[in-house]
Amino acid sequence: MTTYKELFGKYVQNVASDPTSTDAEGQIWYNSTTGAFRTALGSFGAWSAGGNLNTGRQYVAGAGIQTAGLAFGGAISPADTRTAASESYNGSSWTATPSMNTARQELGGLGTQTAALAFGGQPSSPTPGLTNATESWNGSSWTTSPATLNTTRAQLFGVGIQTAGLTFGGTPPVTGATESWNGSSWTSVSSLNTARFNAAGSGTQTTALAFGGATPTPTTASESWNGTSWTATPALNTARRGLGGAGASNTSALAFGGYTGTVFTSSTEKYNGTSWAANPTGLAIARGYSSASFGTQTAALLAGGYGPSQYLNSTEEWDQGVIVPVAGSWSSSPSINTARRGGGSSGSGTSTATIIFGGQPGGPYSTATESYNGTAWSTLPATLPAGVADNGGFGTQTAAISVGGQVTGYVTTTNSYNGTSWSTPPGTLNTARSAVGAAGLQTAGLLFGGENGGTASESWNGTSWTNTPSLNTSRRYLIGSGTQAAALAFAGGPPATGATESWNGSAWTSVNSLNTARFRPGGTGSQTLALAFGGEVPPDTGATELWNGTAWTNNPNSLATARNSQFFAGTQTSSLCIAGNPVQATVELWTGPSTTLNYKTLTTS
Repeated sequence: MTTYKELFGKYVQNVASDPTSTDAEGQIWYNSTTGAFRTALGSFGAWSAGGNLNTGRQYVAGAGIQTAGLAFGGAISPADTRTAASESYNGSSWTATPSMNTARQELGGLGTQTAALAFGGQPSSPTPGLTNATESWNGSSWTTSPATLNTTRAQLFGVGIQTAGLTFGGTPPVTGATESWNGSSWTSVSSLNTARFNAAGSGTQTTALAFGGATPTPTTASESWNGTSWTATPALNTARRGLGGAGASNTSALAFGGYTGTVFTSSTEKYNGTSWAANPTGLAIARGYSSASFGTQTAALLAGGYGPSQYLNSTEEWDQGVIVPVAGSWSSSPSINTARRGGGSSGSGTSTATIIFGGQPGGPYSTATESYNGTAWSTLPATLPAGVADNGGFGTQTAAISVGGQVTGYVTTTNSYNGTSWSTPPGTLNTARSAVGAAGLQTAGLLFGGENGGTASESWNGTSWTNTPSLNTSRRYLIGSGTQAAALAFAGGPPATGATESWNGSAWTSVNSLNTARFRPGGTGSQTLALAFGGEVPPDTGATELWNGTAWTNNPNSLATARNSQFFAGTQTSSLCIAGNPVQATVELWTGPSTTLNYKTLTTS
């Protein structure tokens, strides 16, 4: 028998721990600590955030590959307005391109970024009329073809290239009609065995796979096309319609997202020609109603669609390799000494060096200050001049500001901490308020929104407060992160909002909202790398989301204890969630996302 050394020119290495370099992919070693032969396989798939579409939409078509794609058509807000908008993707961002000639939703698409085809769908007029129009894209403009579909329909799917394509399914009525495109005309060929609409597919004109869709109820049915006829294949694990699909053939496909009939799903499945296997991780945002989807089983993309109560512009990219993402998680941390909620904290403090001050212990408002050294909390002799709740806080463990809040009413008072004691400088807020958002350092801070604050925003220079341009969305019980010149404002209410705004030092700009609208949450980080956790929806939630400068992503692991009105400190990679409502002293430590390799233990059989 051929030995490992004869095959690879080296002996199996004996190591005390698994190697961490991606060079370990495909290698075999003996882990002396676990007493097992191990390897790392490049078979793990995961989704990550890509650049946002310029126009959020559902029932949009797509063509291309993950790094060179095209999205076109669809429906936008308000009221499912049909769009002819077309956009090109370069692997990181979308750029508007010339529009189609016929605005429509629920259309089919196929091809590449520079040679695509759009066909069928539901145009803006008449409604709910259908179109059989076909348009071709040459990389710079759309041209209406004299050739039209033989079966006029919407919610159909397409695979292949601009000169050799295939489309199948659709409605109304529900059909299995299949047509082949030769670059100049459509020809009717053998129909699907299971008539359906809103399905997805993979492959080419002569080797394709159709899966999912509705009959009219969501189905798991999957069928393979050999260029002549369709044959039933093993079914999906999750029945769904309006899902995304990618893949190069009828033996290598990827299915993701969709609507199950009751909820939108993030579920992702891989097909190997024999069976569908559910991937351990799914989309960051559960969505359906036909996102633009294309690519291969190892490198795919989807953009747009409909997800939590909104037309989506977010893009997710699928990659398969040896690297496995590890989700962020919360763990228990030492408790504070005085249980309380709704006070101030040094937002620019760290998870190992921060202070909290004020708040509501359940009786009179607190003046107490506690400091954390990474191991334990200490109650400091330094106390605030007056008991206060819902005060704003920013700065560090040794140089912090407490501002505004409620004493006997809304106050304008600013208190400064120097690492030893609190003092009250002469500078006061221009607008008395509580439950504010705040960001920055002791000598360069920013305060915005709040109870009695509305949209008002003010800047602190270490001595005095100056009014700055206002928020776009009036709110209280919001959160801030970042610095005086680069901040983020998010959440607020009641009623709960997910509204997020970015500050560049001169103006606030509305950006993508939180996935879970909430008020009184905790939040840490910077303008481009932020963390939101907990809050009141209602009820209280432990949901945790990460901001990458463009969009919020749900973390699968939530706080162990759902809460609102907590204190907080840290960064997106390491933060503290401190106390909160219901009034408590418990603290949780956040450890941000990381990666490992797709390790496998070799066994004999």
